[in-house]
Formats: sequence, C-alpha cells, structure tokens
Amino acid sequence: MAQTRVSWLAVFLSFLFAAVLEFLVLPDSVLFIRPEWLVLTMVYWLLRHPEKIGIMTGCVVGLLMDVMSGSYLGIHILSLSLVSYLVLTMHRRFKMFPILQQSFVIFFIVGIQLMVVYTLRSSLGGVDSGLSYLWIALSSAIFWPIILIFTDRLVFALR
Repeated sequence: MAQTRVSWLAVFLSFLFAAVLEFLVLPDSVLFIRPEWLVLTMVYWLLRHPEKIGIMTGCVVGLLMDVMSGSYLGIHILSLSLVSYLVLTMHRRFKMFPILQQSFVIFFIVGIQLMVVYTLRSSLGGVDSGLSYLWIALSSAIFWPIILIFTDRLVFALR
C-alpha cells in the first residue's frame, strides 16, 4: 500500500532550501549553469503526491519566484503552472522511468519552463539571451538525481 500521508514540514523545508539555493548570488561566469532548484523541487513533490500538490502550488511557487526575482508579475506563475500541468498529466509514466530517462524528461520540462520565461521577458522589453537557457536546463537535468535522493532522505527523516 502506498503511503499517501504528506509531511508538510518536509514540503516546506525542501521548498525553503530550494529557494535559498535559487537566489544565492553567484559570479556571472557560473550563473548560466545554475539549476532551477524550485522547479526541480516542485516536480519532485508533484510526482510524489499529485493528489495534494497541484497546479495551485505551481501558482504559489511562481508568485514567490516573481516577487523574489523582481521580474514581471505572472511570468513564473504561468511557466510553473504549465510545468505542473505537464508533470501531472504524465506522472504515472514518469515514475516508472529509470533515473537517466527521468533526467532526460526533466531537461525538456525545465527547457519548456525557461523558454516561456525568456520569451515573455524578451517580448516585454528584456534582453534576448538566445538559447543560453538550455545550459540551465541541462544542469537541472544533471542535478535531478541529487534532488531525488536528498528529498527522499528528508522525507524519510521527518516521517
């Protein structure tokens, strides 16, 4: 029998830790390879508890990202709602994939999220960055197994 009880403390702590990692000030030389920590954490919780964590969580995390990054209000809300929808529609298949294939799917999910963010920013008058966001998507795919292991251990410790 699968455990359906959600440790809300584990959810809060994992999102808090991801927010701290997301908004660390890094030098410009490594900024382009920083993973999308909040997106990865949200995908993890969408996969583990799709009945409790949903599109509304994506809206709240997107609002948090919009406010903390100082970007236009609604850009991250839209992109994370889209990510939530994509993950929820394929969460049963996604859980059965091996880790390497999950990382490949994460590359595309984070790439779509970043494409939405950068397209909206450039259309609203921001600087066009080309396809450099694919490096961020690649680093997110590389860090996906680490997020998976770390958050699983956090959930087990707080059970």
